[in-house]
Amino acid sequence: MTTNYREQLASIRRFDQLVAFLRDELGWPIDSNDFEEMTFEYTPVELGIDAKNAAKIQEIKRLRPLVTGQPWGIFFVKFEPKRLPVVALRRILGQVTLKQRSSANTSDRQVWATDDLLFVSNYGDGEERRIAFAHFSKSQNGHDLPTLKVLGWDNLDTPLHLDAVASELTDHLSWPDDEADLDAWRECWRDAFKLRHREVITTSKELSERLAELAGGIRDRIRQVLAIETTSGPLTKLWKAFQAALIHDLDEAGFSDMYAQTIAYGLLSARIAEPRKRTMDDLASQMRTNPLLRDLLDAFLLIGGHRSTASDDGIDFDELGVSEVVELLDQANMEAVVSDFGDRNPREDPVIHFYEHFLAAYDKEQKISRGVFYTPRPVVSYIVRSVDELLRTEFGLTDGLADTTTWGEMAKRYKDLKIPDEISPTQAFVQILDPATGTGTFLVEVIELIHKTMTSKWKYCGYTEGKIQENWNEYVTKHLLPRLHGYELLMAPYAIAHLKISLKLFETGYRFESDERAQVYLTNALEPSGQGQLTFGFLPALANEAESVSKIKRRQRFTVVIGNPPYAGHSSNNKVQWIVDKVYDYKRDYPDLLKPGQAKWLQDDYVKFLRLAEWEIARSTSGVLGFITNHAWLDNPTFKGMRKHLLENFDLRTVVDLHGNANKKETAADGSADENVFEIKQGVAVSVLARRASPMFDMQSILQRSDLLGVDTFKFDTLIANTVNSLSSETFNVLPPEYIFDRRDKGKKAEYERFFSLPSIFNQNGDPAPGIVTTHDEFAISFTQDEQVEKVEALLATPNEASARKLFRLCSQSQWNYIQAKKELKKGKWQEAIVPALYRPFDVRYTVYDRHVAVHRRERVSEQMLSGWNCGLISCRQRSVQDTWSQVFSTRHIIESTAISNKTKEINYLFPLWLVDEWSSPEYRANVDPSVVAGITKSTNLEYRDCAGELSTSWDGRGDFHNDYGPQDLFDWVYAVLHSELYRNRYAEFLKSDFARVPLPQSPEQFRSLAQQGRKLLDLHVLESAKIDEVITTYVGPRNPEVVNVGWSDGTVWIDAGKTSARDSNIAVKPGTIGFHGVPNNVWEFHIGGYQVCHKWLKDRTGLTLSTEDIDLYHKIIVALNETILIMTEIDMAIETNGGWPHAFLPEQDQT
Repeated sequence: MTTNYREQLASIRRFDQLVAFLRDELGWPIDSNDFEEMTFEYTPVELGIDAKNAAKIQEIKRLRPLVTGQPWGIFFVKFEPKRLPVVALRRILGQVTLKQRSSANTSDRQVWATDDLLFVSNYGDGEERRIAFAHFSKSQNGHDLPTLKVLGWDNLDTPLHLDAVASELTDHLSWPDDEADLDAWRECWRDAFKLRHREVITTSKELSERLAELAGGIRDRIRQVLAIETTSGPLTKLWKAFQAALIHDLDEAGFSDMYAQTIAYGLLSARIAEPRKRTMDDLASQMRTNPLLRDLLDAFLLIGGHRSTASDDGIDFDELGVSEVVELLDQANMEAVVSDFGDRNPREDPVIHFYEHFLAAYDKEQKISRGVFYTPRPVVSYIVRSVDELLRTEFGLTDGLADTTTWGEMAKRYKDLKIPDEISPTQAFVQILDPATGTGTFLVEVIELIHKTMTSKWKYCGYTEGKIQENWNEYVTKHLLPRLHGYELLMAPYAIAHLKISLKLFETGYRFESDERAQVYLTNALEPSGQGQLTFGFLPALANEAESVSKIKRRQRFTVVIGNPPYAGHSSNNKVQWIVDKVYDYKRDYPDLLKPGQAKWLQDDYVKFLRLAEWEIARSTSGVLGFITNHAWLDNPTFKGMRKHLLENFDLRTVVDLHGNANKKETAADGSADENVFEIKQGVAVSVLARRASPMFDMQSILQRSDLLGVDTFKFDTLIANTVNSLSSETFNVLPPEYIFDRRDKGKKAEYERFFSLPSIFNQNGDPAPGIVTTHDEFAISFTQDEQVEKVEALLATPNEASARKLFRLCSQSQWNYIQAKKELKKGKWQEAIVPALYRPFDVRYTVYDRHVAVHRRERVSEQMLSGWNCGLISCRQRSVQDTWSQVFSTRHIIESTAISNKTKEINYLFPLWLVDEWSSPEYRANVDPSVVAGITKSTNLEYRDCAGELSTSWDGRGDFHNDYGPQDLFDWVYAVLHSELYRNRYAEFLKSDFARVPLPQSPEQFRSLAQQGRKLLDLHVLESAKIDEVITTYVGPRNPEVVNVGWSDGTVWIDAGKTSARDSNIAVKPGTIGFHGVPNNVWEFHIGGYQVCHKWLKDRTGLTLSTEDIDLYHKIIVALNETILIMTEIDMAIETNGGWPHAFLPEQDQT
């Protein structure tokens, strides 16, 4: 092809330019130069587009016939959007296509056969307008829907692409030499849009990824349809019906997602059920377990464009891309795919692996945000078998989960058991619910266990195989399906659950009858039962599903609740008031948890599901709960009310902490790595709790706990080989007030709880608050003031938000708005608000103290630090790693929220020592609790000097320890105690789960001794000690070196190290040539909170050059850490001299 064609195509922006190209280069017999004169015009409204949404379409025109008998209808459609709105185009096209029913064709508008239509679209912005030809081609078998192919280009396309487009245009869309040969003309033009034959798919992984791709396309098209459809449109009606019936907070995005996954997994289920049939053959017979799924898929296909012989409702064209899914599944070698599902590993469920692959490719964020991760079979098996065993041993039910003993029979056995009012005495006692069914893994495991129980029982009775099968079919109908229930919110796992249950029962020899179904319902388990009657004439199964699940939620009583609820802290369920009110019980009696923001971990969805399960068992008056969840609730202080509540409602309590928390870096007893049983970082635990028919709450709060640490195969083997009664465990009493589900030393606990917690010492400013969260550090945090100025000015210079986001990774939360930020920052006040902030240990950087830069400023606390002379203590409430506690530091400035640790749960809190109402005022006061002061005054006989109203420059807040002491002395004392290695080791188990607690001094000498050491530490850590100028290291290298790779070996910190080992404290396996000589190993490995300080400070400057000031500062940091280590030893020596822990801190009368 010539270069001129490339240039011509690239220069075409408008329809009149295209018409000239078609006339001059492709030989179209166009006589007029007036585009308006040669076309007919249509309005969007007359073609079915809502007038409100017609703004997206600038014009619709049809080219007048160029010759007599022309078979082709040629349309020009001009759009506003940057991307081609294919759905809107297809909706328009459906109005000009010849219908199969003559009555459906309008007499006032010409129509054409499907593949005799050519559509030319123009869309995009300004100089980037794009031209596209669109054509529908019929399927080869004539049964499926026509498929759209687009041939398009713009001025930014590569020369090769323009060549390819020009080749298609000139080879196939040139005007025919023989206009009378209509067949040849049709064939030639249609050849420009031939679909390429896709290669046959034979593996489940290939199919999952391709199916996800097509489902994503359907989802996106649904959104486009809803945007242009009228309120009476078929998709909008269906969406609103779902909102009313089943999922009340279902938005457009959620409906689009549900529709796409229904199509994908509904059709996949049909093909898997009958691999040798075509996808669309006899769908009803392939969806036996669920009338909703069957009817819903039928409705979706009808609305989505699948032609039905029974009706011509819906959309004639495949607006949504359904035919591509049908084509994919029909062309796939389904028998090979199904064989790829084969259980090659008995510990894995290949169908679920397929779903995980699908969801990861379809929407990875959804998988993570909803906490969707399949439960390994050994875990499921352990929970199901343990529940089964407890039903036998604790409830006297010989057949466990398979038992059909009635409520009436149970009430006769157990005098304390009350039959719920709504329940008939003839109903079976064991009623099973999985409230987060997912893909049905737990319910399938229950079916398998029950089948094994019953067939073994019948074999023992001497029944023949034929009789056993006959009994089983009767049992499933009468005693299994009526007792097995599940709730699921997501459409794809809902469809898979029905498929798996159907396949499992089919495997056992059971065949569904026409009026039977698996009782897995599409619903939000956390919503209460619905009210009122719903009718949907166009989809009665939807009303039936809503009515059925509402009836179950209202009337059914469950005695077994099992499953793996999702983990999601930020979910729409936080708006479901019914469950929010139930979870309130977990904090009702704890004032600290009722404060805003103090109980956010209780908002996690797994907590809501635990509360739901507890509520279900409680209203049944008896039963068993078996869940696997996040393990944080076992010892996190936020969950103390939850633990207390569970202790009060279940009299048999067992937990298995499976550990696996990547952030804790735990190891097994043999030194092997600790791995998670899921592919997630969050550790997990199994809880099996029972409320017996005759509960024994007169006993103490006894808990049975097991811990499994090690590789995942070890954990799987252990779970497979055991149940709750055989697994090695320890039993102990859970102690108030935290009710930690872990063994605690009673003596140490009582001793430790006599101390004062940090929030009870520094409490005059309210509760402690975390450091600032900018939400976009790349923009809001800088090494220098000048750099921060440049960043803000760069943002102000951007023409639009897209440009700004190319410069910086900006906040994506609703709390920050680009337009509003620019508007406010242009006022210029931000230049006076640039302040230093402690970003990491010894790493003071700069930010703009303005909410349009640093979004979350925590003003109540951080404003107390703006003066630059205040003194703040930094610590964490919890610890997520197993190393020695070191979560403490000090600052003169505001802090970033991860200043001393960025580990999970280790939120950095700031306790300022001094408080002022306004920093322009000379008066200030100490942030110290009067009762703490009274305690010190009593034990030391020293007078407290409170400094109220004194100038900040007139006194340093300290006393002489002979007559008096001041607030700064108390701060120094606390700081010293928290740096005692003996303290950290002795109280390690308590420091994991709440703020540190500190004893009070018992004599003036002891007070002075430790406070002086604390003062030294403070001066070192804020780099104000004269000691830091006594450098102990030597720098070797160029004047302004670049930090490349940081490691340590043989006393030198290299900044250009070769290979390093992160597991071995970043030791340099291969030394460099530039670095700091004379750094002791204990200094190199020293940690403050979650950071290895010497490594972290340099690593954060990787790729940057170090200035002379940077090098000098690093020398000082080495000194500060070296001195810290020495002082920590001196602190322990001073404590030992006074009697050691705890005797040095006991009142004289208690020292026995």
